[in-house]
Amino acid sequence: MSIPPSQHASPWWTSEPRQRHARGWKIVLVLVALAGFLIWQSGVVNWQAVGRAITHSPEPTRSTAAPKRKHAPVPTPLPASYKEAAVKAQQYVDSMHLSEEGIRDQLTGKRDHYSQWAAQYAIEHVTADYPANALIIAKDLQGQGVQDPEAMMKRLTSSKYKFTPADAEYALRQLYPPQIVDSVLSEEQ
Repeated sequence: MSIPPSQHASPWWTSEPRQRHARGWKIVLVLVALAGFLIWQSGVVNWQAVGRAITHSPEPTRSTAAPKRKHAPVPTPLPASYKEAAVKAQQYVDSMHLSEEGIRDQLTGKRDHYSQWAAQYAIEHVTADYPANALIIAKDLQGQGVQDPEAMMKRLTSSKYKFTPADAEYALRQLYPPQIVDSVLSEEQ
């Protein structure tokens, strides 16, 4: 009693072997093509250099030396004085409401003795609103009796406070009418 071949039950892995085999190769071919396209698009391989290497070297050479690894440059550690200067600068801005040049003078002066580079680092890393600081100093000057806008402008930009003309102008515009500030600024120029 034999079973005819058409009714023979065969396991799933043996049915249609040629179709399964062909389908597997098609998938592999598509994946290889996709990987090649992605490498080409990413620019990982310099195809011009590969072409020159193939055409200009008659025989392949093998290197026995280990490939050199390119390390990222190690950042130089920040000197402690730079960090200290930045902390001091923030304290000066918060308590004394100094201008940028005022901070530089304090940090490099007789009291603190930081280098110009440490002071510059501190100024670049401080959180300060210099026009607002100029306004605070201008209000203090008003409290001391300085009422004339011209005198206020001269004091704010003097060698004592060293605010920029733009910072001083901001302070004046907050304290005086625009016509008066404009007349003071036109006289300055």
